[in-house]
Amino acid sequence: MSGPTPMSLEPDDLSDRSTFPQTSRRLFLQACGALAATPWAARVVAAAAAAPLQLPLHLSQLINHIGISVPDVTKSATFYSHLFDGSRISGQEQPSLRYIINFYPGAMSVGDLQGAAGGAQTQALIDHFCVAAEPYDSAAWRARLDQDGIRYFAGGSFVSIDSIPVQLIGGRSSAAPRRPPPAGGGGGFKPMPPLYTGQPLVKAQGFEHVMLQVSDLDAATAAFRKLFGLVPHRSGASEVFLSVGTVRLGLRKAADGEKPSIASYAIRVAKFDRSRVSDGLEALGAKVEPAPHRERRTVLRFADPDGIACELWAV
Repeated sequence: MSGPTPMSLEPDDLSDRSTFPQTSRRLFLQACGALAATPWAARVVAAAAAAPLQLPLHLSQLINHIGISVPDVTKSATFYSHLFDGSRISGQEQPSLRYIINFYPGAMSVGDLQGAAGGAQTQALIDHFCVAAEPYDSAAWRARLDQDGIRYFAGGSFVSIDSIPVQLIGGRSSAAPRRPPPAGGGGGFKPMPPLYTGQPLVKAQGFEHVMLQVSDLDAATAAFRKLFGLVPHRSGASEVFLSVGTVRLGLRKAADGEKPSIASYAIRVAKFDRSRVSDGLEALGAKVEPAPHRERRTVLRFADPDGIACELWAV
């Protein structure tokens, strides 16, 4: 017996029952390492037996990790191993090669673009980001989604806000000891041979922000507030920021003709020599943007060798 149509949460209507696009779903599930879904019958029983979680959920991490899909996984992971700490990486070889690059606290999952979305996707992209909630119970979360008529996919681990995949995992309490965060769904990942063991270009200290481009700024903001209780701080007519602690999620109105997407991400790093890091990035194939005038702090913006936009914020 086949399961139901996978679900998504669209910002214009939190109870909308439109299907998450098949090509986007295939790309996303590949990007997350082909997460195994619980059989549908078992999910129904588990959800029915669980008391629905109360909304909004409490986020312990606004950005646990991001996922990128690239044409050459090893090349991309090698680049980020030079940029950040590549001496301790994890990943998997099956069903497709994947590396996890850590930002402590935070991570990047680097996966294969080949064959994604039936070959329709040809350009590297940031394919999802993940939030962590504490407390969290997967069956109770699915029961809440079912009760509210919110569509989900991958067994309820993911919802789509304005066609942008958002993963939800369980977090840790503030009293729990700090440890490298899980990334890409957790199961099946193991230590991998390092791709680079030299001195990294920067010392990462976790995410600063992730920037989304959305089709409807007010509706997307409302969706994040309903599910996760994130209070918006508007920084202009076309931009809103949501935050948990020092980590921010930016929402920006997409220009006419542009599709919703995860546009860029920023990492907090220890103070660095801009010229040295710029030269190092360009030697690795990145394209560094000129330094803006009168910026209050050192921020280095660049596109990685696959064109993915990244920022380094000195703290």
